[in-house]
Amino acid sequence: MNETRITVHGNVVTDPVQRTGRTGSIYTTFRVAHTPYRRGADGRYYDGETSFYSVITFSALAANAAVALRKGQPIVAEGNLTVKQYVGNDGQLRTTAEIDADHVGHDLSWGRATFERVSRAAALGHDRTADPDVQATVRAIAEGAAPPAEMRPAHVDADGVVGDDYDPDLDALDDLDGPDEHDEIEPRRSELGDPETDDYEVVPPLSA
Repeated sequence: MNETRITVHGNVVTDPVQRTGRTGSIYTTFRVAHTPYRRGADGRYYDGETSFYSVITFSALAANAAVALRKGQPIVAEGNLTVKQYVGNDGQLRTTAEIDADHVGHDLSWGRATFERVSRAAALGHDRTADPDVQATVRAIAEGAAPPAEMRPAHVDADGVVGDDYDPDLDALDDLDGPDEHDEIEPRRSELGDPETDDYEVVPPLSA
C-alpha cells in the first residue's frame, strides 16, 4: 500500500495526552500548527496561511512524547499522512489531517534541548528486574550455577545482564502470533486498537 510521507515543523498547540488502547498499549496525541513564510517582492518575509495537523504516536515514542513535549514548543514531526473526515458537533462534515508519526523531536532552530537516552522498556514503565524468573536467573548466574541458554528468560545473557529492549508486553504479543517478521519491531498499529473508535483511559503524565 502506498503511503504519503510528510515532515512538518511547527508549534505544539495542545498539550500531549497519553491514553491506553483496548490492548493495553499506549498512544499519545497532540496538535501541531505549521505557518509557512515567504519572501515578498519587497524582500521582506511574510507569514502564510497556518495549517493544523493532528499527530499520533505509539509505544515508546508515545511515552517519551508525553513527557518531553509541551504546548507552545517548536517541533519537527515525520510520519504517514492520512486525511480523515468526521461529523462535527454542529453536524457538519469536516476534514482533518493526521500524522501517524514515527519520528518527533524539538526544532533546535528556535532553542536548546537536552537529550536523555531512555530504553524502550524504561519509557514504557517496565521494571526489567522485577520478573521473578529474571531475578532467579541473575541470582543463579551470580552464584556460578548459570542455567543453559534455552532455560534463561528472554533478554538475559550469559553474564546475567538484562537487555535494554526487554518489553514483557511485546513478548506476550509475540507469543500469541508466533515468530514472524514483526517480532523485533514496534507492534503494528492494528494491534494497538483504533483511537478513533475505541474506549480509552487517559494516563496521568509521567514525571520527567
